[in-house]
Amino acid sequence: MSHNATFLQAAQVSQGALTRGWLAFPVPSADAPVPESVAQTDVAVLNLEDRLREVRLAAAPHVTVAAEALHTAVRAAADAQFDLHMQNFSSAERLCALDDVAFTRHTDAVRQALEAFVAAAYREGVSVTATGSDRAKAARVAEAVPADAAWLVQLSRRMPMRRIPDFVAEGVDSALEALQRDVIDFVDPELGTAHQRFTDALARLLDEIGGTFTPDHDAVYTEIPPEWRRTDPDRYTQTLRDLSQARDTVLDRYKELMNTMSRRGHHPTPQQPQPGPSVQVTAGDNSPVTVNAPHAHASHGGHASAGQPAPADPATVPQAPWYRSGIFWGAVSALGTVAGAVVAYLALGR
Repeated sequence: MSHNATFLQAAQVSQGALTRGWLAFPVPSADAPVPESVAQTDVAVLNLEDRLREVRLAAAPHVTVAAEALHTAVRAAADAQFDLHMQNFSSAERLCALDDVAFTRHTDAVRQALEAFVAAAYREGVSVTATGSDRAKAARVAEAVPADAAWLVQLSRRMPMRRIPDFVAEGVDSALEALQRDVIDFVDPELGTAHQRFTDALARLLDEIGGTFTPDHDAVYTEIPPEWRRTDPDRYTQTLRDLSQARDTVLDRYKELMNTMSRRGHHPTPQQPQPGPSVQVTAGDNSPVTVNAPHAHASHGGHASAGQPAPADPATVPQAPWYRSGIFWGAVSALGTVAGAVVAYLALGR
């Protein structure tokens, strides 16, 4: 792999580490051990510095300048996170909430510097596009956030966000945790950016949901307190607007990510419904009955398979003997009718 591609991968790892850092809570005290998020960010930045040395040795000047700018942006974001830890230890708010201006500024600066580096590398004629490994990464994303997930389907209905069902909040939290736990470093920069934007959108929505309240212990939802409409209408309206915008951003970013994966050929092909197995049994009158099942399942070491039988060729299907079919009983009925007529005729003749 080229020095530009390895630097890009290191930059994406740094971007992921920074995201986890912004979502972390400050250290419990000034003399506490270094938090895991800080340690991971520092390691990622050091690795990026090593990759930067390789770029300086082999890349064109304009690529080197772009790489140095990206490293500077990452380093500045890491320093800002460290300062927030030191200045706000034992706070119950996440770093991104303690200084949302710094969070937005540094996040945008890293993303823009990353895009500028990719553009510079492409101008040099160095391919940093995705490899076959991106297909496996895309499959993991699709598994973590399936299109038919209940929480995603609920959000896609774009209902008013006054009340948030618990399964929606839990689904968003589980999806975000899965995406953050599995640090997916797409080689394709467009995929990496789309993945990061979707993860950021989920984090923002989860933060907004965290600002709602449970009305009572038995409730299966949280809500914007309805009394705010009377006591603090501006707060109620703003909270509802923020929730709606966060939801719309999640849906837009998810669509963007899925479209990018499909366009790159890395989106898993949807599984077509498999035809089910069929079982033929015989009813009491010897007529065949076919039972079709959608799936086959085996347990305790057994084997099962699903398959739809092909339409039978009448010429190859053994026919039931005539005396077991309706032909026989039709003939018997006809003979009975004739016999009855003869008996009646003879009776009249007497």
